[in-house]
Amino acid sequence: MDFAIVPEVPTTPAEGTGIDSIIRQTRKAEDLGYTGCFMPDHYVFEEIGTLRPDRPTYDAFMTLAIVAQHTTNMKLVTHVACAIFRHPAMHARLFAQIDEASGGRAIAGIGAGWTKAEFEIMGIDFPDVSERLKMMDEQIEIMRGLWNEETFDYDGTYYQIKDAPCLPKPVQFGGPPIMLGGSGKGILRRAGRYADILHMVPQTGKQGTTTPEEIKKLTDDALVDKLALVREEEAKAGRPVGSVKFATTVFNLIFTGSASESADTAAGVGSLFGLEGPDVLRHPALLIGTPEEMVDEMKRRNEKHGLELVGIHPGSDEGLERFGREVLPKLV
Repeated sequence: MDFAIVPEVPTTPAEGTGIDSIIRQTRKAEDLGYTGCFMPDHYVFEEIGTLRPDRPTYDAFMTLAIVAQHTTNMKLVTHVACAIFRHPAMHARLFAQIDEASGGRAIAGIGAGWTKAEFEIMGIDFPDVSERLKMMDEQIEIMRGLWNEETFDYDGTYYQIKDAPCLPKPVQFGGPPIMLGGSGKGILRRAGRYADILHMVPQTGKQGTTTPEEIKKLTDDALVDKLALVREEEAKAGRPVGSVKFATTVFNLIFTGSASESADTAAGVGSLFGLEGPDVLRHPALLIGTPEEMVDEMKRRNEKHGLELVGIHPGSDEGLERFGREVLPKLV
């Protein structure tokens, strides 16, 4: 498995600027053996239905361009870029330039957008999820066309371009891998048809927000059916089994000192979402336990689901360091 850091941006000036903090964290993470950096793409962060205008938000592409200059081997991943925020030709150019700046380390994470309140604040139209997904489809067609053709024409429902160039081209042949973000059936089907990576998080597109109910639904058992749908669509598209890599993010990393403490902590977290403790310990967005339990759990997720790429919200410098020193070496 590969593990990527999701940098934590400080919220007070005393902690230093966010950019300085991101550089420090990513350099430290690479030294510890993390193999990627996941960078969110938002105007305003939201946490389980609550907007956080107090939290700094940096442009994902600008930040990854900076990280590219301070790292050597890390994959640079948008987590995920919102298709509606930018014209597809701009997305194509930005990904190509990140790929050039990093020597071929970009992964093009793309999603249809999900935080409705964020769109409303910025005065951006927020169509129904089915329409947003169709817009995303066109975006990806245009991006791949611009990466692979000298000039590219496209006449779609939402976007039209004519004799459009994209220079520089990406370093990676064919362009950066495409990573789709989400877990609704629309995303799962699309991932099977044309994505390289599927990053699964609780379903948000229809509601336009994260809800406890959707967090509760994305259980370890639910992943089985969701991944089966991806593999079914792979087969229909004539793609080899396993063409789509499976990725998730651990949004809450909680170290404990014993198995009994792990069980108690899981029960407490589960009470917030209506989940039983064992389901919490296996939940794809959570990782709770001693270092040894974390190693065993990540191996189990890999063996059961084929989990290949995991983003880690470290929560603190201590979490970043501890996971890197006590867990990562036993998983890579």
